[in-house]
Amino acid sequence: MGVSENIKKLREKYHLTQDELAEIAGVTNKAVSTWETGVKEPRMGPIEKIARHFNIKKSNLIEDGGMDLLDEPETLAAHFDGEDYTEEEMREIIEYARYIKSKRKGE
Repeated sequence: MGVSENIKKLREKYHLTQDELAEIAGVTNKAVSTWETGVKEPRMGPIEKIARHFNIKKSNLIEDGGMDLLDEPETLAAHFDGEDYTEEEMREIIEYARYIKSKRKGE
């Protein structure tokens, strides 16, 4: 599903109506509805506006499971509660975890 699933997850994560997300993206609420149902995919302009507004990567909206990646740092950090890792070390840990996940898909 990719884009449609990601847009709906983003909207629900931030407790937005389709009207509110439409305003952010510069489109109609009907356009948001067609994106979420998979009838149509958004053009790059609205994708860029949404990504900029929420300070996320466009890939979080476009790629399969892209919105799931936003939750990884919080989830992963919970496993290391009490540990003293730098921000850079946490990024490396997260990247390695993504690498391991990507290898699973190839099984």
